[in-house]
Amino acid sequence: MTLFRQHRGSLADAMKTVTDLKDREALEQDIMSWWCAGLLPDLADMWTESYGGVDERIDWDTWVVHLPGYGVLGFTDGPLQGLSQKAVQG
Repeated sequence: MTLFRQHRGSLADAMKTVTDLKDREALEQDIMSWWCAGLLPDLADMWTESYGGVDERIDWDTWVVHLPGYGVLGFTDGPLQGLSQKAVQG
């Protein structure tokens, strides 16, 4: 299982949104449950990348979840099954 938190203005606010997910399909269902009605995105191009190590504040090996055209949707505590990964450009 992988933890996911929505992108919010502060870490404390983001941690209030944490859900436990088993795969990409579960993530898509989670996103659709809180996304603005009438503006449902196409999640086919959603991808993730490593944020660069462990966030010691919460002990997460943080990964960023991106959706082209929308930006950062949130963060996971590790890679999520079924979600494509891209290398960090440095």
